[in-house]
Amino acid sequence: MRYAILSDIHSNIEALESVVSELKGREISKVICLGDIVGYGANPNECCNLVKEMSECVILGNHDAGSIGLTNLSHFHSLAKEVCVWTSKILTHENTSWLKSLSFQQNYNNVLLSHSSPSTPGHWHYVSSMNDAINEFPVCDHICFIGHTHVPATFVKIGQKYKIITNNKFLINPDYKYIINPGSVGQPRDKNTQSSFAVYDSEIEEIETVRISYDIDATQKKIINAGLPQYLAERLLLGI
Repeated sequence: MRYAILSDIHSNIEALESVVSELKGREISKVICLGDIVGYGANPNECCNLVKEMSECVILGNHDAGSIGLTNLSHFHSLAKEVCVWTSKILTHENTSWLKSLSFQQNYNNVLLSHSSPSTPGHWHYVSSMNDAINEFPVCDHICFIGHTHVPATFVKIGQKYKIITNNKFLINPDYKYIINPGSVGQPRDKNTQSSFAVYDSEIEEIETVRISYDIDATQKKIINAGLPQYLAERLLLGI
């Protein structure tokens, strides 16, 4: 099986459609989405509809939860809170109901899927450093995919030692534990403006992180025309 692992789409339909186009040439068997389908961007319904159509498994993200009343917005920064409120008014009843049906975490074919920290998935803690990852490995059996940081990263536990893999393609060792973040489809934050996602080949046990370009200008115009904060458009050109 070849799985596409997507996360943090954030209502960016241009980025999502570019990723979907890329997947067509990669013999992908299943698509998995690690959450934050909505938030920040101007096309929440379009992104929900496409993710529903193509995904085998979808996890709830904090912006998804914030836009449907399932998490406390007081913990969000002001821009994120503003867009969650806006998104809640834009979402169709069908998409609101669908998002409410999603879980914070799921075991799928012996792989743990979580939007944020797997040990406390509903508290939205980040796993952005090796120290963070070390605290999470006890709840991971072998492979865990997470999102939330918008930065692609792979943390590995080898016996009692730990390392970070920086290669964009590597083989999985059956004796190691892995926490893998595919990065963000719709709002990368590693100073690379290209969409990021991962491909997991379970037959040869290979992980590849893929980067592709999309029409940032079109996305920016939609954000501004929707009356959303201009900074949300500007940051797309900065990759932050």
